[in-house]
Amino acid sequence: MKALVLNDMIWPEVEAALDKIEIALIPTGSCEQHGPNMTFETDTARAYSFAKMIGERMGERALICPPVTYGLSPHHMPFPGTITIREETYINLLVDIVVALHRHGIQKFGYLNGHGGNNTAQDVVVNRLKYEYGIDAFYCPVGGKMFADAIEPEWGWSQVRGHGCESEGSQGMALCPWIIRDERVKGDLVEDSIAMFGPDNLFQWGGGFAWNWRTDFTRNGALGDARKINLEHGIKCNNMALDRVQAIIEGFLAREVN
Repeated sequence: MKALVLNDMIWPEVEAALDKIEIALIPTGSCEQHGPNMTFETDTARAYSFAKMIGERMGERALICPPVTYGLSPHHMPFPGTITIREETYINLLVDIVVALHRHGIQKFGYLNGHGGNNTAQDVVVNRLKYEYGIDAFYCPVGGKMFADAIEPEWGWSQVRGHGCESEGSQGMALCPWIIRDERVKGDLVEDSIAMFGPDNLFQWGGGFAWNWRTDFTRNGALGDARKINLEHGIKCNNMALDRVQAIIEGFLAREVN
C-alpha cells in the first residue's frame, strides 16, 4: 500500500483522507553525534524511514507526520555539533503537535522513537495528553529493544552496543544507508566507568545520574563495533521491529478507551 505521508501531501488530500485515518504517527529522533561512524541525522532518519514503512503496511489508516528532528541529548553535548533542547520545550512541542492534529479530527496518536534519551519525556507527554486533554497516545522505540532476540550469536556483535554501532548501523543500512560512513571504527569504551553498561554496572538495579557520554561511556562517541554493520542482519532485525510496532499500533487501535 502507499503510505500517507503528510510532507508529500496538499491540504485537500488530507481533508479527503480524514475519515479513513485511524492514527497519526509522529517519528521522533535527535540531532546528536553517533561517533565517527554515523551522521547526526541517524536517529531521526531511522525513525522517519521506519514510520514510512509502517505507513506502507497501513495505507490510509495511518498518517505519517514530519519527524521531530531535535530531542534530549545533553549527555552528548561534549561532542561538537550535538543540539539538545530543554525538557519542557520538548514536552510542549510533542503535546502541541498532537493537539493540533486532534483539532482536525484525528483521534489516536503514536510517537515512534529513534532516540532512547527521549523516553522519559515521552512518558510525561502521553500522560499529559491523556489526563489533561483526554487524547489517547502511546510511544515506543523503533530500534534495538524491538529486535534484541533477532540477533544471532554467530554475528559476533559486541556485548556493549547501541550507539553508532553494528546494531544501530545494520538497521540504518536497511532503512537509510546514507547516514553511514564507509570508513568505520570500533567504539572506544571507558571500561572503568561506574556508568558502563553490562553486568558490572553499579546502577543495573535502577537509579542513575547525569551522564557525560564522552567521559562515562565512550571517548570517540560510539559503542560496539560499526565495522560489523551488515545489511542482511539489518533487514532481519528491522522486519522484526516492524512486525512488533505494527502489533502495538493495532492493539492500541483496538483498545477500549476508558
